[in-house]
Amino acid sequence: MYDLKHITDFIFKNKNEYNKLSDDDKDKFFFIINRKFARQYPYHAQVFNKKGIDKSTALDIWYYFFIKKRVINTPKWYWFKLSGINKPKTNNKYKNEEIEFVKNFYDIDDCSVEYLMNNYSNEFDIEIKKYRKFNKNGKT
Repeated sequence: MYDLKHITDFIFKNKNEYNKLSDDDKDKFFFIINRKFARQYPYHAQVFNKKGIDKSTALDIWYYFFIKKRVINTPKWYWFKLSGINKPKTNNKYKNEEIEFVKNFYDIDDCSVEYLMNNYSNEFDIEIKKYRKFNKNGKT
């Protein structure tokens, strides 16, 4: 008998251990896990949100979905707590027009810009400096 933490680890981390789960374990935790996956994949989860669905097969589909996505660790969104939501950080380092320029130039959305600022801040700074230099020379 496994608990939710073990099953989550089997789906995301210890993928070879997933085969040891019984159908009863999968049935027991399917709705909890499906609800958690709905945070990131609401349309996919809605497909499985049917009365009379074969829960163990549906959980197997989720398992293979994350294998195909090549997820190797438990994503941050999975253990997300609603009560712990903080206000989004405001960006004081860059002007809105600079961020808009980068978004339009590279054709990316707000999430991608946030990702770049958090994970590739040096490269993002270089792009902003290029924009500032370009803008300073009056070539806009």
